[in-house]
Amino acid sequence: MRSPALVVAGRLAVRLVPAALLLWGGLVKALDRQSSILAVDAYDVLPEGMVRPVAAVLPWVEIGVAVLLVLGLFMRFAGIATAVLGGIFILGMAQAKARGLEIDCGCFGGGGAGDGVGWWDLVRDAIFVLAPGIYLALHPQGPLQLDNRFQDLEDDDGEHREADEALAPARAS
Repeated sequence: MRSPALVVAGRLAVRLVPAALLLWGGLVKALDRQSSILAVDAYDVLPEGMVRPVAAVLPWVEIGVAVLLVLGLFMRFAGIATAVLGGIFILGMAQAKARGLEIDCGCFGGGGAGDGVGWWDLVRDAIFVLAPGIYLALHPQGPLQLDNRFQDLEDDDGEHREADEALAPARAS
């Protein structure tokens, strides 16, 4: 028999662990743009003209997804976005490892030259970002999330109750 408190705690962990990692990584990169540019460039996969735009946008995407996870808002979208980010990070690090690039992963600052991407970097993102993202995309409903406040506004056919109530007088005539 599972304790309801454990279920709630587990569900929160599935949201808050990737949120913390994405928020930490995003804030560090947003506050040190030059390191973010070096990190993106070090992976040597993007054309030169795309490095700066990706380095400028990526931290804010990470922060935005983290905020959605913390609030429990748009959970299916947040789960998909988390899984996509995790998948992109894993692919990028895996190709760098396979090519023997001696770079810092750039996940939490730094960037450029380093000891190379380690197995732990790949495992960390698979366990703590990709897997929770997939789970949340497949199971977006859960306790302690703002999405629950908005579900009360929908009736059984998925239409908003206010819209049905506003149309009721027009239908009666």
